[in-house]
Amino acid sequence: MSPVRPAPLDARVASVLTVAEDVFAAMVDGEPGHLSPLTVARRTAPDPLHAWVDIAGEVPVRVVLSAGRRTAGLLARELAGFAPDEEVSESEVADAFGEVANMLGGNLKGMQPPGSSLGLPRVAAVPPPGKISFEVALDWRGHEIIVSVLTPTSG
Repeated sequence: MSPVRPAPLDARVASVLTVAEDVFAAMVDGEPGHLSPLTVARRTAPDPLHAWVDIAGEVPVRVVLSAGRRTAGLLARELAGFAPDEEVSESEVADAFGEVANMLGGNLKGMQPPGSSLGLPRVAAVPPPGKISFEVALDWRGHEIIVSVLTPTSG
């Protein structure tokens, strides 16, 4: 009997997963192995936070990072190297979450046609407008994070 192999990932999903793993290993965790794909998005995070960047060009794209505020706070703590008992302000959480979205977007911009440009990160409690092209649900240390790639519809 041959082993069961997982279905191959869609090439776009695989690209986002690879970029996310690289960004988290380099910026957040300092080593690989703390970020993995979820087969099904749980979407159970209360009090969500969304950070996004737009990639302008021949094919406009909006890259959105979404997680619960608690997860975003833990991410900010890791990114900034804060001690477990240090308080992380809302502005530090927004800055860190936006920076991770910016790094994801910057790496994905390199996969876009020449002449594409990256906008500044934005962070809000409500998701930005856009038509979802695809999403990648991730598990980071037991916390769900979703990376969505949208076709922007406005601001």
